[in-house]
Amino acid sequence: MPPFMYHAHPFMGTALIFAVWFVQVLIAVLIYRDAKGQKMLAPVWAILAILPMFGFLVDLLYLVLREIRPPLAADKNPVSP
Repeated sequence: MPPFMYHAHPFMGTALIFAVWFVQVLIAVLIYRDAKGQKMLAPVWAILAILPMFGFLVDLLYLVLREIRPPLAADKNPVSP
């Protein structure tokens, strides 16, 4: 065992896994809310964001796709003055 592991608590590995997963779930909720507002497939993006080892790549992909999409029209029938 490496010398830096002697002082580690055995629970810390499990706590780190749950902490990372909690962050992924939190980001998935934020992506779901934003994707719903952007009229994208919100449930699909949220499920993909929760996937372990793949979720953070999906988060980055969502940010890129959200920026290159054309902006939503605020109003379909604007009133001219």
